[in-house]
Amino acid sequence: MSDSFKPTVLVAPNAFKDSLTAPQICDYFNSLLSGRYRVISLPAGDGGDGTAEIIASYFPLPRPVYFPAVDALERPVRGTYYRSGKTAIIELAGICGLKTLKIQEYDVLNANTTGVGKAVNHAVTNGANEILLCVGGSASIDGGLGALTEMGLKITKSHDKYRNHIIDLKQIDPSDLKIKFKDVKFTILCDVENPLYGKTGAAYVFAPQKGASPQQVIQLDTYLKRYASLLTGYSNADVAGLKYGGAAGGITTAFAVFLGARLISGSEYYLQVSGFEKHLRESHVVITGEGRIDRQSLYGKMPGVIADKCRQRHIPVIAVAGISEPGVEIFDRIFRLIDYAPCLQASIQQAQCYFPALCRDVKKYLDTLFR
Repeated sequence: MSDSFKPTVLVAPNAFKDSLTAPQICDYFNSLLSGRYRVISLPAGDGGDGTAEIIASYFPLPRPVYFPAVDALERPVRGTYYRSGKTAIIELAGICGLKTLKIQEYDVLNANTTGVGKAVNHAVTNGANEILLCVGGSASIDGGLGALTEMGLKITKSHDKYRNHIIDLKQIDPSDLKIKFKDVKFTILCDVENPLYGKTGAAYVFAPQKGASPQQVIQLDTYLKRYASLLTGYSNADVAGLKYGGAAGGITTAFAVFLGARLISGSEYYLQVSGFEKHLRESHVVITGEGRIDRQSLYGKMPGVIADKCRQRHIPVIAVAGISEPGVEIFDRIFRLIDYAPCLQASIQQAQCYFPALCRDVKKYLDTLFR
């Protein structure tokens, strides 16, 4: 190999949830590899934590906007979204997602998406006519009712015992909502493809990780099914089978029905706006990853999507992860942070202590590929 040749390494990781951000991971590899390799950093986001800031970075002249919001339990917080021209890039996770709560505060009967509605209202009032909504990492299964009632949806409830409106919902009236946002374009970046309800729906698959008991899971699925029957009266689409309809507790379905929102893969959108395909053509190897590599990574998650793109071009792909399941064989190598830390908790809370050692081993592996 010529001494002047520098292999190109494309670094395109997702965040490690509650641990390392995607830009931090890129920075680690850039500082370590840049002498021996040409490094292209493309931090990734597929809808979850940190996606808005990452996606905004690929837009012209992005700027953060701060506004009075509420978290998933409607406690006042300072919210942030991003503006580029008349486009507002809003992230549910950072406003009212699980990350806004302590584990002991998880509460599916009261957690809701009101904070997202406040963000949309603020953006549109201040001149935005296009909303790009990133919806991974939600804390609620409320069908988007918190957001939509904040935005103008009228609802009738049987009682007001819970702040999750889907529990006691009786009727809905979207007429004012539709008029208010008739000239606003909504696009939602989704990180999962699940339908609204059923065994693969929002409640059964995602409510347990939001703190729901087995009994609450069953109840929430029943409420979502009733909600779907109400939504069907306002849509010609198959509400029950809508792809991405169960993302973020069903907010996607409601936005699609009432506001004509376009539901798309967050991974595919990232690939488009970041120019990933162009950079991939220049690359000799790719590093991707996220906090947990498992079989879900094969179905629309960012590392799996990137691995498929690499396979098509016969480009080696390396994954870095906090932990991984056996049997995920779409990567040439997986480097796991848990193998460098004394325990799982340390690998999450003290990732910055152990990640440099992982990066050094990745470099050793790359050096064997490009001797």
